[in-house]
Amino acid sequence: MSNTLLKSWLFGVALWLAAVSAFALYSVEASRQRLTDELAVTGRTLHRLISQRAAQHDAHMTSLIALTSDTDPTRLDATRQVMESVARFYPRIAWLALVSLDDKVGLQGAATAQSGGAPKLLLEVPSGGGEDLSPLRDAITRQQRGKGGAYVGSNGRYLLAKRAQAPSDTALVISIDARHLLEQEEQPRWAHVRLTLNEQLLLDLPAEDAVSGNTSFVAPAHFESTIDSESQRISLSLDRPMPTEALLPLRPLIGFAAMAGLASFALVFALRQRAAVQKSQKSTREAEARALLQERQALLAHASRVNAMGELASGIAHELTQPLTAMLSRSQAALRLAGTDKPDIGLISDALEVNVREAKRAGEMLRRMRDYASNRTPEPVTSAINGIVAEIAALTGSDLQRRGIQFSLDLTKDPLAADVDPIELEQVLHNLIRNAADALEGAGTKDAQVEIETRAIGDEVKIIVRDNGPGIAANAFPKLFQPFFTTKPDGMGLGLSLCSTLIERVDGRIEAENAAGGGAWFTITLPRAQEQEPQ
Repeated sequence: MSNTLLKSWLFGVALWLAAVSAFALYSVEASRQRLTDELAVTGRTLHRLISQRAAQHDAHMTSLIALTSDTDPTRLDATRQVMESVARFYPRIAWLALVSLDDKVGLQGAATAQSGGAPKLLLEVPSGGGEDLSPLRDAITRQQRGKGGAYVGSNGRYLLAKRAQAPSDTALVISIDARHLLEQEEQPRWAHVRLTLNEQLLLDLPAEDAVSGNTSFVAPAHFESTIDSESQRISLSLDRPMPTEALLPLRPLIGFAAMAGLASFALVFALRQRAAVQKSQKSTREAEARALLQERQALLAHASRVNAMGELASGIAHELTQPLTAMLSRSQAALRLAGTDKPDIGLISDALEVNVREAKRAGEMLRRMRDYASNRTPEPVTSAINGIVAEIAALTGSDLQRRGIQFSLDLTKDPLAADVDPIELEQVLHNLIRNAADALEGAGTKDAQVEIETRAIGDEVKIIVRDNGPGIAANAFPKLFQPFFTTKPDGMGLGLSLCSTLIERVDGRIEAENAAGGGAWFTITLPRAQEQEPQ
């Protein structure tokens, strides 16, 4: 199978997987939304039903408490009949009682008073099936007359209590079985139902349809609401599990995957046919363009050679200015010495030696430029850095002195060696010294000074050339080492660019900054050579 064919089939498989994944995500989200909406509808329905039944409880309380303005036996009999009728027609009302909150009131046809400070029972329906009211006596006593209160009882029940209007000290208590607030057919089999009163659990019905150990990657849906009753602040909460089989039905997923596979196969086939046609057309266009390209390449090669020759000529002229200037200066000095009555042969010899050295240096520069033009890189040698700095200082010191610029060296006593080409490093240092001198002279700096410092920091050698001139303009920093960028009126913009190239050639770097007290700093950083005899 060719690489192109393999890519086509991989594209088809990826497209099929993307389509199936998108369908699965859509199915999960749609199913989750459907199940959540169904939970919300069921929750609102149960909330309405329980609220209606809570309202019935409040109505019973209001009706019964109205019959208990006093403890007359006739009135108590009528109250008992009503209470029995209520208990008979509403199975969720498990117990009704009329109690006295006054310890002095005796029993009238009722059971013996409960111990432990419980309210005295005046009536109860059914008899003997009540709750222990001892813990609730104080709470019921503090209730506002005519207002109902709800309290958690035992065995899934909760109590409603309401005090009669003054001067009566009676109260009505109804025990309601929370398990019958919802009929069995009203309870959703797929939801976990909870009823809480005053943050205490009344009813806990697990989901009957929940499968043990069923996994899901979506959190259960949740519904929560408080019943619409001032006296019965019951909170209803429903939690519906989101099983994977409900969120992502297997049969529709398989059907869609099969359809998507057929569509992907058809699309890949069509794309391959189209690619074959395009490839044929492209081959024809390329054949027509090759002849024209060959002609343009010949013209472009000629233009490139002309441009390279121009750049090389500019670089040669720029670099040869340094040794030629030195030779001219030394030759003029030798002529002046020779024209005196007693010529100093020693000084004349020194001048001639400098001319010889500069002539060799110029020749070496031409060789380097020729090597550069022919892509031949000179081989670096392990060299003593302090020696190279001292050599360039000797060559440039007299020129700086003539221009009224003080020149000083601060060389570390540590032996510094780096793998460099000495001639190229001298070129770099000479360019930096000359630039500093031009900046100082152009700005008319008082007490102008140029200094070269060497340091050894870890595995690196640093050469710092600094001056006390005006510094470098902020907008010049981004382009400082770019070819043909210059701030001098007659500059060519090749010096710093060439410096950067020569230093980077030996795995070094050159950086520029302005000193805090004024002046420019150029720092050359070179890898320190291993311990060996420098040349």
